Amino acid sequence: MKKQPKNQKIRIAQKKEYDNFRKYFAFSCADLVIFDGKSVLLTKRTRNPYKGYWHLPGSIIHKNERIIDTVKRSAKEELNLDVTVMKFLGLYESLDKYRHDISHGFVVSAVGKMKTDYQSSDLRFFERLPRRLVPHHRKMITDAKTHAKSD
Repeated sequence: MKKQPKNQKIRIAQKKEYDNFRKYFAFSCADLVIFDGKSVLLTKRTRNPYKGYWHLPGSIIHKNERIIDTVKRSAKEELNLDVTVMKFLGLYESLDKYRHDISHGFVVSAVGKMKTDYQSSDLRFFERLPRRLVPHHRKMITDAKTHAKSD
């Protein structure tokens, strides 16, 4: 797989541009499933969509950013972790009144000392999933656990 050129600049949309875009188009995202035994890492969202819900760490894929680079960037920015992709789970869709997401799910292994960034107020490993969990993330975790049993 080719690496993203170092001089390739990733632009971040201003809030007004982002809000306008989300009214008309779906977002392509990468979400990370990190296990510790039978437990899965979740963070508590501080912003929409799903503010106050537990969710998988992840990020919107930026223009000119490869999905694998999004996975690594989001792990580093959101959790201070370095990750290796173990398995691609598939595509998951979230049709929320706030935003429409098409998520690419990945099981990853991680190293580093975890800490949250501004997007999350807490992080925790759960063996039993919490009630207030982003719905398509619940499905992603269930699929990841099923794949782990069959591997």
